[in-house]
Amino acid sequence: MRAVSITETKFDKHGLLSDRRLMLVRPLPTPVYGSFAKGEATHRFFTQRQAPSLATIELKPVLSQDRTKILIKLSSKLSSPNNDHAYIDTHPTTIKKYPVRYSAGVWSDTVEVADVGDDAAEFVASIVCKDDPSFKDVRVVSILESSMRKVDERYCPDAARVGFFSDLPQGGLTDGFPILVATEASLELLNEKLKQKGKESLPMSRFRPNVVISNTAKAFDEDNWKAIKIGRGKDAVILHLVKGCPRCKQSCTDQLTGERGEEPVATLSEFRALGKCDEDVYFAQNAVLNGDSYDKAIHVGDPVTILTRGDPVWDLEDVQAE
Repeated sequence: MRAVSITETKFDKHGLLSDRRLMLVRPLPTPVYGSFAKGEATHRFFTQRQAPSLATIELKPVLSQDRTKILIKLSSKLSSPNNDHAYIDTHPTTIKKYPVRYSAGVWSDTVEVADVGDDAAEFVASIVCKDDPSFKDVRVVSILESSMRKVDERYCPDAARVGFFSDLPQGGLTDGFPILVATEASLELLNEKLKQKGKESLPMSRFRPNVVISNTAKAFDEDNWKAIKIGRGKDAVILHLVKGCPRCKQSCTDQLTGERGEEPVATLSEFRALGKCDEDVYFAQNAVLNGDSYDKAIHVGDPVTILTRGDPVWDLEDVQAE
């Protein structure tokens, strides 16, 4: 769904508060051996990669006097007059009470999620069926407070481990890591290359980062950042940048209209093909919190300090698109 800009946020064990807590899934076929085994995924995550029309769905918080509810309104310019919006109650108590649970496959992980009800599913289905009528079985789910999905330990520094037992941090329902960091300088360089081809510049929303940093020394300087500090003093948040983020056709989807083209992947392939194969192009950096930065906040305008630098890290294997 479409990204939402905010001016400040805190972090919890799943990443930024309220970020990537909802997800779309579709049911998997029943196995030939008759039923799903315990822990086996019953549903598979479903994104703009399959249905670009999802970019037209806007989520907005709804102010409510009822403190037992945290309502999110879903709407889209593609909706029909008789089904033009839906609401989801995302209050933790409500999420916990949703009775229908699935084991959802997210890349190579399986995560327990709760189905948030028919109203949201029917609204989303009315949009994505414009891409493909077979998408009518889509469901909207939420991560549970108890859900576990650890980040890939191959990329995680020791300082990002959490608690007495040095547990790996959680990834929530993101592609793999809870935070994505981008810089305006890198986008400016990309847009310069697009303009040289006579093409229109692209907004940062194409890349859906959580944190955007300005006034960096040069484009893609973030490739070499290992740790950064956001804010001042004891309230500052420390992020560890663990590896580059490979880009797929989702970034080629206009985040207002849902229309899909070849950019920015076509141009990025000319100077950012840095992975195991030429199709693996990178923009922005995946990040995790330092172990002591949970429950702290960041704000638009906070100063950013580069604490350590090192060699860039890219995916250790070919990126699997889906």
